Amino acid sequence: MASAPPQQTGSARDALSVPDFRLLFIASLISNSGRWMQFAALGVLGWELTESNAFLGYIIFAQLGPLGFLSLIGGSLADTANRRTLLMSTQIWQMAFTFVLAGFLIDDGISESLLLLLVFVIGLGQGLYAPAFTSVLPLVAGEANLKAAVSLNSVQTNGSRIIGPAIGGVLTATFGFAEVFALNALLYLVVIVAISRLDLPPATAVSRSLSDRMLGGLRVAHRAPQVGRPLGLMALFAFFCLPFIGQLPAIAEVNLGVDSRSSEYGRFYAVFGAGALLGALMVGTVLLRAPRMLVIRGTLIGFGLSLFWLSTIRSIGIAYVAIFLVALFYFTLPTALAVAWQEHVDSSIRGRVAAIWVLSFGGVVPFANLLGGPFAEATSLGALLTIGAAAAFVLAAFFRVPEGPVVDETILHSPTR
Repeated sequence: MASAPPQQTGSARDALSVPDFRLLFIASLISNSGRWMQFAALGVLGWELTESNAFLGYIIFAQLGPLGFLSLIGGSLADTANRRTLLMSTQIWQMAFTFVLAGFLIDDGISESLLLLLVFVIGLGQGLYAPAFTSVLPLVAGEANLKAAVSLNSVQTNGSRIIGPAIGGVLTATFGFAEVFALNALLYLVVIVAISRLDLPPATAVSRSLSDRMLGGLRVAHRAPQVGRPLGLMALFAFFCLPFIGQLPAIAEVNLGVDSRSSEYGRFYAVFGAGALLGALMVGTVLLRAPRMLVIRGTLIGFGLSLFWLSTIRSIGIAYVAIFLVALFYFTLPTALAVAWQEHVDSSIRGRVAAIWVLSFGGVVPFANLLGGPFAEATSLGALLTIGAAAAFVLAAFFRVPEGPVVDETILHSPTR
């Protein structure tokens, strides 16, 4: 176990000056724009098919559920397998089945069950890809640029939230769902080409036992609070505060009187993405040296206030401001927490810890939405959003993320403390 975390002082400019990271950053921005374009369009399609809050929850579960099922396997492979092969094969898988989905939507005749099945199959590829991609970022950018790389990755993810839904809203209204999904499938090629050109070092994990490969991340999180607490906070936040994500089409239609297939809904989603982009960018810039717990508590309180405000609004003009603030605070938190655990782990175990991170974020959100959709249907959207806001206040009051030394693979074999 190392004695102290390295000083990650590299700026965004330093990270982007690394050719491989710059290539991956641009390619991911383009490809993720397609993914968010499809993500937003799927919610609209699900609402058009059923007008059911519960079904919107099922779609989120189908999209993100595989992250929960496969993240441990993906993290293990990230530390032990050929990373380039893993990243490329999972992207090719998603591209192929996205084309299949687009084909079934040519005549708009897809059934609810087939839609859920195909979305789930596409998500299987992302379930393996996400922890591997998360663990590769510091290797590509350099450990000294870790904080900037994590922040920039959130920037491109959330920048694509602006580009994707805005383009998707226009394309869906002008052409249809099939065209949106086919374009997304083509955009996978951009990141596939970028990954093929990366110079990735081989996996460095020395532990080969099945237990360490599959459960190593959980053991690290349990034995090192400086790693486990950020993961735990993310899981609690995702479960109690984020069921609103799958309900955005319903919020637009029911609360705001906006057609979820219109360009106005595309703008609403794009404003959400703009807030997320600014929140992610702030972590690597103006909040770069701010006290960690101040950032975490402040964003939780800001999120709770803005989400509660959104639950009371019935005007799209005011809702633009509220959804911007919701996203701003929402994405400041996971970006700050991602930095918190990443700067406390060595590269030999980063893939397995990344798997727990993916599980705590992307793996919990689908289960939260699986429960949140039927709850909103039985009560109201306002009740669902109010509970999320209250949970954020509770977490701000009682949760703490400690500092600590960097940990490596030796922690897997040290006595439990």
